[in-house]
Amino acid sequence: MTVISRRNFIKGSALIPMISPMAAIARLSNDNNYKIDETKAWILKARNSIPTTKDAFFQTAGIGPSPKSVMEAVSEKMHFQNEGPVNPQITEVMSVIEPNLRKHLSEAFGSHENEVALTHSTSEGINIASWSINWEKGDEVLITNQEHPANIIPWYSLSTRFGVKINRLNFATGTDIIDEIQKKVNNKTRMVSIPHVSRNNGRTLTREESEQIANILRKRNVRYHLDGAQGPLCVPFNFHELECDYYSACGHKWILGPKGTGAFFCRKEILDSTRLTWTGSHSHSTMDQKGNYELIPEARRFEFGTRGLATFAGFDEALNWNESIGISRILKRIDDLVIYAIQNWTNRGFKVISPTSKNQRSGVFVIQLPNESNGWEIYNSLRVNESTFTSPVDGPNHLRVAIHFFNTQNEIKKTFDIIEGYCKK
Repeated sequence: MTVISRRNFIKGSALIPMISPMAAIARLSNDNNYKIDETKAWILKARNSIPTTKDAFFQTAGIGPSPKSVMEAVSEKMHFQNEGPVNPQITEVMSVIEPNLRKHLSEAFGSHENEVALTHSTSEGINIASWSINWEKGDEVLITNQEHPANIIPWYSLSTRFGVKINRLNFATGTDIIDEIQKKVNNKTRMVSIPHVSRNNGRTLTREESEQIANILRKRNVRYHLDGAQGPLCVPFNFHELECDYYSACGHKWILGPKGTGAFFCRKEILDSTRLTWTGSHSHSTMDQKGNYELIPEARRFEFGTRGLATFAGFDEALNWNESIGISRILKRIDDLVIYAIQNWTNRGFKVISPTSKNQRSGVFVIQLPNESNGWEIYNSLRVNESTFTSPVDGPNHLRVAIHFFNTQNEIKKTFDIIEGYCKK
């Protein structure tokens, strides 16, 4: 196969086994509505609000496109603040941005307000969780074989510095994650840190699975953290219902907020036993110059230093924008589009890597490419030649086509047509 590429990438993998299209559709037998109305006013209005919809944008799992109102909110607050950064009339307005956002996040995603800390990325939250334990040599952490580097590198660092052992759970499509944990957790395990939704295969950890995991781990006094980079606004997310101890999320993917925004959720019952590693001004409620201090008795103790208030205002506006459309409506449309994508790709005789069952599928949709095609080469050709934006993942012949509600059935079909054409060259 000849495909234009800016770089030399590793060539593809073994020939892909075909699966029966009817078998794939049979797995969707509980979902009867495959015809999607693309003319609804709310969809057209949303697309008109997002400049990047001029292209076929399937990269929300990497970096989401913000609607115009989010960009305007950031700009307006940035200009306003700089009219007088210490003017009391201005600081009074700016000072409520963070508490308002924490409250908004808690209401939207099922937590208490005092369980929310505002961060700048999912990675920041993962680091808060990973450094919350006084690690000793020989301690163990469980992660999966479907992780983003953000949930790998922090554990590599702890392994290098303290001798922490990293064990892997199999989170491939079709595996039993409960059985995996029961087999591999032991008296050395201190934390389990796994994806809510895998960026690599799109598998969603279900609410029922998460509840079972929490029950297993609490009995053993093992901390439980979820990497939620692909969670909120991609799949249903309620912090308390998942029953994890910690949840790290970002604003810039499925929520469509500004880059450099995120949230860390910490169960209030374990706040005081969660060791604080990164700290500074604003983490404390009282202090003196003699070594005495008290931390704020809320998750916002994990926040410190000068903050980008304008970007947090944009994060708040992103939540408002999504809620004005309706979160349940957004999630339903994502699922409808994913059902269509499963059918379209398998009807061509090709394989879907992501789960197809209702509770485990997500907008993080991953396909297997035919004819030994290489995911990096296809990705590069699509973005350079077609203004179509997808993403390679770990599998050499896998390609991620992240489907958000603003995408359309026609975009999916055309993108699959182009991909199939490239793979035949």
